[in-house]
Amino acid sequence: MGIGNLDELRKRATEMVGSGNYAFSENTRDELRTVLHELHTHQIELELQNEELRRVQEELVETRDQYVDLYDFAPVGYLTLSAKNLIVEANLTLADLLGEERRSLLGRPFSRFVFQADQDIFYQHSRELIEANSRRVCDLRLRKKNGDWFWARLECVPKEKSDKSGMRLRIAVNDITEAKRMENDIIKAKKLEATALLAGGIAHDFNNLLAVILGNLEMAQTDMLMGRSIAKELQTAREACLSAGTLTKKFLTFSAGGEPLKERIPVEAFITDAVSLALAGSAVNFECFFPEGLWPVEVDAGQMTQAIANVISNAREAMPQGGAIRIRAENVDSVPGENRQLPGNQGAKFVKVSIQDQGVGIAKEILPQVFDPYFSSKEMGQEKGMGLGLTVAYSIIKNHGGSIDIASQPNIGTTVSMYLPASDRQIVSLETRAELTPMANNKILVMDDEEMLRDVTRDILEMVGYRVETACNGEEAIELYAQAQLAGAPFGAVILDLTIKGGMGGRETIKRLQEIDPDIRAIVVSGYSHDPVMANFKEYGFFDALQKPYRLEDLERSLHAVAQACGKHFSRV
Repeated sequence: MGIGNLDELRKRATEMVGSGNYAFSENTRDELRTVLHELHTHQIELELQNEELRRVQEELVETRDQYVDLYDFAPVGYLTLSAKNLIVEANLTLADLLGEERRSLLGRPFSRFVFQADQDIFYQHSRELIEANSRRVCDLRLRKKNGDWFWARLECVPKEKSDKSGMRLRIAVNDITEAKRMENDIIKAKKLEATALLAGGIAHDFNNLLAVILGNLEMAQTDMLMGRSIAKELQTAREACLSAGTLTKKFLTFSAGGEPLKERIPVEAFITDAVSLALAGSAVNFECFFPEGLWPVEVDAGQMTQAIANVISNAREAMPQGGAIRIRAENVDSVPGENRQLPGNQGAKFVKVSIQDQGVGIAKEILPQVFDPYFSSKEMGQEKGMGLGLTVAYSIIKNHGGSIDIASQPNIGTTVSMYLPASDRQIVSLETRAELTPMANNKILVMDDEEMLRDVTRDILEMVGYRVETACNGEEAIELYAQAQLAGAPFGAVILDLTIKGGMGGRETIKRLQEIDPDIRAIVVSGYSHDPVMANFKEYGFFDALQKPYRLEDLERSLHAVAQACGKHFSRV
């Protein structure tokens, strides 16, 4: 019986009882009994419903408490951000991660807890979330109240409010500091493993070159005692020495980046040299396409030749039965593809160099690893030590502000594309710099901590007519230079070794010498091409830079460059 019927019965009963002259008949009493029974039943039903409501309410409270506990004590931090980047909700785990009280987090901008260097990452991530309106993940560093920081992974989901008043971000924060540390440990282990493999290859190749040098010198010594010509043996030993120098440059490029010593040259120059180097004695043919109007590039010619040669060597090895390599250069206004290493200047222009082979191709599963500095499909030995393949090419191109990409199809071939930043400045050829008219002052000061190198540099310069004095460190060089100035017999130029063991090196020495003579003409030399002084020598007060080992023609070219920069020319007589 419904509540409406009970109300009607109650009304009828009240009317019947309320009229004092109502005569209770047996039927009336039956009706009253029925009404009372139904009222009693309804009362019991209400009590049962109240009990059920209390039970449901208790279950809801218990469930709410469980979810609150799950929220607050979850292994990850949770928070909700308003459309203005303010924290409107946060769990206890997040408060603990940030070293704050939960109530102190509410109403504060979340960006205040983002590490300063990672602010751009966070704001870019937030914009992408709103635009995509879908789940996004990013890694960045968060700062604690005590100033410490930790690596965090933010898993974010945008959520529009029910009243359509704005978008909120719900974020889960995971502390991934330990995972990052383990990742770095793995990288270090890979570096050690790769270094061990490379060291073995380098040692193998270097010992071979030393054997060539030593053998030819011994033959030259014997031939000289017997009155025979030694020109052939000396030439072979010289070529082996230059190969050893090239080998060390490759290893430095791989291990430390190898700062490029840039000059503006046409791409045809180093591509032609690279082809000759990589395909010497090979049955592989090649075709080069250089359209008119190619922009010049500003590169280290030696390093770029090495990079191109490495790529061509890989192409040659992919065609053991012979074939053709096609090399094409062209001007492009941009670097296509979002996965490439884009240079910072988005308005820059590039010269694209493509090298295409007809080889076996590269398997799809290892294609993403071919530029990995610690990945190689070659065994340890000459190829590993001398080439270092795409690893070195990648490093060189990247250090020049360029980009490199690869596409391959098994049994069809591989195309490697390199994008080199173009230069709009005028090219100054080596020939132009070498055609100089000499002047009177040919007095040179050479500073180097290696006695044998000092002596041989002095001897070869004196052999071609220069007057040379030597110093073993910066202190002695400063003293000799000051004495020469006081005596009225100044040096025309100084050659300073960048690194002096246990003494003052070239960087410090040039500063002191400039105090004595602001117009000093200095050349810096070093075996460490990655040092910033070598790449930016003018910023440190030098007129030119030479990388060891250098030849006589390198020394003369550098001295001519110094003379040209000063508007004065050296004489060797």
